[in-house]
Amino acid sequence: MSKETPASYGNVQQMAEQLNLSAAAYRRAIEIAQLSPDQARWLCDIDRFLSAVGASLIIAGIAAFFAWNWADLNYMAKFALIQSGIIAAVVMVWRLGIDSSAGRVSLFVAAFLTGTLLAVFGQVYQTGADPYSLFLTWAVLILPWAIIGRQAGIWLLLQLLLNLTIIMYYTQVLHPPEGWWQLAQLLGPLVLLGSTVLDSTLASYLFALNAAALVIWEVGAHNGIAWMQGRVFPRLTAVAALSTVLIPTIVIIAAAGLMEKTGLSVVSPILLLAATAACIYYYQYQRHDLLILTCNLFGVIMVITAFSIRYLIIDTGSLLVLAFLVIAQVAGAAWWLRQVAQRWEQET
Repeated sequence: MSKETPASYGNVQQMAEQLNLSAAAYRRAIEIAQLSPDQARWLCDIDRFLSAVGASLIIAGIAAFFAWNWADLNYMAKFALIQSGIIAAVVMVWRLGIDSSAGRVSLFVAAFLTGTLLAVFGQVYQTGADPYSLFLTWAVLILPWAIIGRQAGIWLLLQLLLNLTIIMYYTQVLHPPEGWWQLAQLLGPLVLLGSTVLDSTLASYLFALNAAALVIWEVGAHNGIAWMQGRVFPRLTAVAALSTVLIPTIVIIAAAGLMEKTGLSVVSPILLLAATAACIYYYQYQRHDLLILTCNLFGVIMVITAFSIRYLIIDTGSLLVLAFLVIAQVAGAAWWLRQVAQRWEQET
């Protein structure tokens, strides 16, 4: 290890193993290398965590309040309460600063309450508008705040709203549910949303939306935009993009007979193959991200396992072969990820 090698947990641990350092000496080496978080860092992280929890509890409390007292409130009180919450949140952003932790949380609360206001408006006046128009209007209204706020939280909310808009528009206007999709509607919204990606056309639209958002974010991060350096948005978006084409691919492999009934096609497997190859190359050599690589390998394992279940499982004895195959795949993926991580440490 050269003298120019920067200190990292991996390097310090490797040196400790080579020198047979005790646990106390290892902890002291971590402190000397300034790798352990100091008091200021802990206080900053605790402040962010408590702010996020507080905002979540406020939003949950508002939702519970309206759900419990809906029948007893007149429409003026409903609008006044929600609009007061939005105004109060915006005022806090103005007074505390848009880049402060409390200001960022307040802006997210205002963006979320905007959707609550639209939902209450639709319930009070019975506009009869389709649900997709609610999500689309919500996304359009908070877009300026997302641009001004420059925070991943609002952009994640915006991305979720756009996904829901596409799903609702496709299933309510372009291709209303038929047959077994009606049963999925009766089982609840989560089941319906999960079943919608079984249509390869809809899955392709969702994949294109999430993949485009991921590419735009990574381009911004590569060009040095400070607020795009976070990894929460690209990781969640990458998982969403891969999931939309992974699920129909698994269904095609496991039950090819459903292709004619659900609109499945080879588009999803092709997109999955291209996305997996692109992610493994980019996040291995251009932008190091072990989590996204892990998600891609998980998808590969699922596809190989689905092939094995369809073509190798003949009797109960084949289950043992399947178990060994899954263990071998997981072990191989873990070994490869470890090799990649070690290579990254040597490069830095």
